[in-house]
Amino acid sequence: KGLSRLFADDYTMYKAHNGIEALDIVKKNQDITVMLCDIMMPGMEGGELIEKIRTENKEVYIIVITAAASPLIVCDAMKKGANYYMRKPLNISQLEAMVQNAIKARVA
Repeated sequence: KGLSRLFADDYTMYKAHNGIEALDIVKKNQDITVMLCDIMMPGMEGGELIEKIRTENKEVYIIVITAAASPLIVCDAMKKGANYYMRKPLNISQLEAMVQNAIKARVA
């Protein structure tokens, strides 16, 4: 809910409760600019989701959010197509700036 409240006034938001829902949202909304993706989630882990999203949408900017300490997990997500990652707890100011920059880059 925290991130939804943070961005809801300025952006159209879609919320998925698991990887399967997230993939369905991306398939139905090809104009999505930025996606926040957790690595650990039910239904489909983040790395698999990123791979599948890249087959549907090569343009979406994917920011991986993880509490995982392993650099291997992060490296795997980046290899599969993530653009950036952030560790939990999130730096909200940094996240806001990253989302804004991704949107500006896509519009340009």
